[in-house]
Amino acid sequence: MRIPLTVTIFAVLLWFPDLYAQKSSITDYLAEYERKYGRDEDLVNGEKYFYPYRNSQGDPFFFPEPRKAVITVHNKEFPDQLLRYDIFNQQLILDFKDIYGANSSLVLRQEWMESFAFEQQRFVKLAGPDGKEGYYQMIWDGPITCIYRWSKNHQLNLTSGEQNYYFTEPARESYLVKEGRYYPYRNNRTFLKTFDPGLQKTIKQFIKQSKVKVNRGTDAQIRHLLEYCNSLVHEDS
Repeated sequence: MRIPLTVTIFAVLLWFPDLYAQKSSITDYLAEYERKYGRDEDLVNGEKYFYPYRNSQGDPFFFPEPRKAVITVHNKEFPDQLLRYDIFNQQLILDFKDIYGANSSLVLRQEWMESFAFEQQRFVKLAGPDGKEGYYQMIWDGPITCIYRWSKNHQLNLTSGEQNYYFTEPARESYLVKEGRYYPYRNNRTFLKTFDPGLQKTIKQFIKQSKVKVNRGTDAQIRHLLEYCNSLVHEDS
């Protein structure tokens, strides 16, 4: 039976504490493991990532190019990792140089991941409204949490006269989470309906004064709004 390469990587993290203490990146663990215990080409080939959409316009990623990220696995942070977030397939692709200096890519196993962050954008693994685990951008974490779910579609282009495919622009699903329940919202009206009637007028006034459109607001604007909403809930409790 072939064991996926990412299992091999994380076996190093969990079963070889001397390596765990000395290395600072996922690929460091992989390289050290290969040096000490040998290399199985079947394992490497089995989990390598190969880009499958070369004939399609656009790409399936949140960012078109790899970006440095902090990856968290079992409460251990791995900074400065080159990461691509495939929002079409909901996969994380780790780009690195192997011990021979060649460029390589791996699909990280979702069951091992906890979170990852690109600069100010942090993503966490959560059981979503459908009960399935996935990656959500954490905008605000509190009694009332705000998260985004990002996705793309892969569609047939019917306007060019040729049968080719393209990726749509990133689409966002927005949720407020209260006491474990998910409340989707699309605009200011549906955002306000999430709150108790006694708070809606106050929040509506704050939104009007701040000139915020929750479906188009920046992350910073929505954080400011959620900070205010959570302060009201705290006062009301």
